[in-house]
Amino acid sequence: MYLTRAKPCASCLVPKGVTIDRTSNSRIAAASEKGGDRVAAASVIAGHALHHAYDHGLYVILPVLYTELGLTPVAAGLMDTVRRVSSGAAAIGGGLLVDQLQHRRILILCVSMVTMGLGYLIMGLVPAYLVILVALGLVGISHQSLWHPSALSLLSQRYPERRGFMMSVHRSSGNLGDTLGSLAVGALMLVLAWQGILLAAFPLTLGVALLLWLVIRRAPGWEEFQTRSRTPRHVGEQLRSLRELLRNRGLLLLFLLASVSGLGQGGFQLWLPIYLQETQGMGSFGIGLHMALLTTMGIATGPFVGALSDRFTRKPIIVMLLAGKAIVATLMGLSGGGLMLTIFVGLMGAFMFGGHAVIDAGALDLGEGRRLEGSLIGLLWGNNALFLGFAPLIVGLLMTSFGYSTLFWYMAAMNGLASLVALMLPAIGRSSASSQVSAVSRANDVQ
Repeated sequence: MYLTRAKPCASCLVPKGVTIDRTSNSRIAAASEKGGDRVAAASVIAGHALHHAYDHGLYVILPVLYTELGLTPVAAGLMDTVRRVSSGAAAIGGGLLVDQLQHRRILILCVSMVTMGLGYLIMGLVPAYLVILVALGLVGISHQSLWHPSALSLLSQRYPERRGFMMSVHRSSGNLGDTLGSLAVGALMLVLAWQGILLAAFPLTLGVALLLWLVIRRAPGWEEFQTRSRTPRHVGEQLRSLRELLRNRGLLLLFLLASVSGLGQGGFQLWLPIYLQETQGMGSFGIGLHMALLTTMGIATGPFVGALSDRFTRKPIIVMLLAGKAIVATLMGLSGGGLMLTIFVGLMGAFMFGGHAVIDAGALDLGEGRRLEGSLIGLLWGNNALFLGFAPLIVGLLMTSFGYSTLFWYMAAMNGLASLVALMLPAIGRSSASSQVSAVSRANDVQ
């Protein structure tokens, strides 16, 4: 018997180092692409935090304006009303525009950022009441009608399986901005005039806009995503699809909830600083700490609530949050002040900020596959902002007649009503989104 030597396999002839290098290169490329995707998402989320840092920091400045300009509660409430109503009216058209220009959403984010800085620049340069109203309208339009439809539609389409979580993270970044903005402005006002703080917004927003433009456009996943969004669609087709979707009972209930929830917020973030100054005798730093406490709780609870709504359905989470706000508002009205009020301010933050993100996620679940993310976000935020804008004026009138604590009883009543409306919602979540995609696919096949 002769022994034959086996022929070496082809893979054995390749140097081991080459195989390792190819594997390493592929892993590096995959890690680089994943890292670029995360950086792009993080830049969008960080931009939202900056929006909120100045928006919320303005509430710490408001008591000073209240005193310096000799405002009444109604005049102070009108400041927030102008910002909310102008942004709400513009958000509806802004959402439709974003869906038509999906491949330009990065540019829209940059324009939103610069517009916000311009509004605060005007306020700092010309601190007159009527000019401040105009500037606040500009700030509101930059946030609601430009930023939210663009940012939330991008995140929704990029992460459909984690929609509730990502939208809650986006909302929590706003809470983080609220917290840092309140603390920073409260501390800076010990050494700086409020006009200087507002003037600094313009160069800061220019820098962030440049960062957004450079980072998101170079992210591999997002670049391909933008290319796919260039497919043109006629406005009439977009409106027909939207009209069909608006016949959905669940979506109509979500719009109603956004309205009642906005009305039930009562301008809480506007009035709480004034309540603390007028009834508790707090200065700017103490007010800043309480506003930071309010939003810090939302940072922790928001992503958790969003993840729960992804795993289960949106309905029970929405009901829980609205009922929780009603209960805490009642406790705040009964507390009168002191340490218990501080505790309840923090507890309110745990329930106050997650609901809108879950409502948004539910609406986008129902609109899955229709390329209407911007329109739905614009309608939801516009609807919410309109009612949220009138709420401070309503509460201002009530407080003039019945005292500052009316704020808490108003919030308790409106959020209790909203929780009853939420009980009528159907089950909305991943299963509804899947069925919606199937229905849209079948409709496209027929066409």
